[in-house]
Amino acid sequence: MIRFVAAGLLALSSTAALSDCRFDTLDQGRVLKLDATRFPSLQGKSLPSLSLMRYQQGRYVPVPYQFDELDEHGQVWFASTGFALDGAPGRLDGHDQLLAMLTDAGRSAPAGSQPESGQVLADIAVAHGCHFYLVQDNSERSGRYYVSHDPETGVTNTALYRLDVEPDNELNWRYLGYLGYQGDGSIIDTLKMRMSAGVLSRFTRMSLDNHNLRPQAIGHRLGPIRSVMHLKTRVVFAGIPVMTLQVQAMRYAAHYEAHTYARIPDLYRATLKDPQVSVTIDGNAQYGARVYTARHSDDPVVVDGEPDARDQAFADQAVTTEDNWILFDSQRDFVLLTELSVPEALKNMPLGLVYQDDRTLDLDPEQFPGQLPNLGYRVEGWPDPQELQFSVSLYFDNGLHDMAAGRFARLRAEPVQATVTRPAASTVTP
Repeated sequence: MIRFVAAGLLALSSTAALSDCRFDTLDQGRVLKLDATRFPSLQGKSLPSLSLMRYQQGRYVPVPYQFDELDEHGQVWFASTGFALDGAPGRLDGHDQLLAMLTDAGRSAPAGSQPESGQVLADIAVAHGCHFYLVQDNSERSGRYYVSHDPETGVTNTALYRLDVEPDNELNWRYLGYLGYQGDGSIIDTLKMRMSAGVLSRFTRMSLDNHNLRPQAIGHRLGPIRSVMHLKTRVVFAGIPVMTLQVQAMRYAAHYEAHTYARIPDLYRATLKDPQVSVTIDGNAQYGARVYTARHSDDPVVVDGEPDARDQAFADQAVTTEDNWILFDSQRDFVLLTELSVPEALKNMPLGLVYQDDRTLDLDPEQFPGQLPNLGYRVEGWPDPQELQFSVSLYFDNGLHDMAAGRFARLRAEPVQATVTRPAASTVTP
């Protein structure tokens, strides 16, 4: 039976109170992601036979988890995409991912102990003295889900936020609310994706936006830790089909991710001049909000709806693939941290910052007037490889927790660190 966790995320897991298992303030909502390569001795194990547990009150108990198998491009695999699975179906191999909510970890189990049924294969140490245990052949499952997502209605609910999008267009966000937010209505206007390029010449530019792109959902998987939608859209300029964008929208308990992949044939690289792709979030009347970046971690701009030289200088700042976080503090108990990530092969890809603070500027799609503010990233030009690949992560929180902006950004977005070992006195069957 599936049980959605409607309140369990509001406080750290009860295990945090144990003296030998502690979590930090920002651990709420953080997700442990482990690649299958972290379990070399377990390669080829049947995924349905594996589960995740913690040690609590003298016994092993199941916790929510999920395994996602990846495709040849590093995205969650869906047969409908036509992409090859990285590895064998239903087996732990390739770059399969194990996911769990960090604060579901528990205290260390006694050396040599085993669950009532099954066998401990791996000890996963996280946080401060906390542990998960990867177990084989134990039928117990927690049944709890941290994300409720209905693609038919476009509504997502977690213990911390509600997100409504158009069911037929994932790009068109209609409402974002956050627990304890002190403002009125939706926090954001919408998500915006734009593509522009000169056709044969940089002087004959054409642009596409949410309305033209209209991604089509071709796959969906709802797990206890995240919901994954696979969308694709054909990009057509002046009747020329340039590429097919593959986008995976991932909803977690406290954040959202969009992963984009496209292959760009040489012919179209030559046809389209000075291409740009931008992904931004448009705020809804966020007057008084402060916006920080990696280069302006101590001197934020303040949203007032009046564009000026300071805003322009802020928008013109240099952005790199290594240092590109943007932090939006509403000053009303909601914080949004964004970060763009690219594969190692694309580390030199040119990026730009998008920042617009203008109450009169109309930039479709719009629900509410003005860009208050519109902020995000712009990818400029074609990358050297034939593949365009990047992801944008949006982390939600209720404040900076008495931290400086730079420290908060670093800690909130960093991957969960884990140490994987075989259990003491292990007798794991090969």
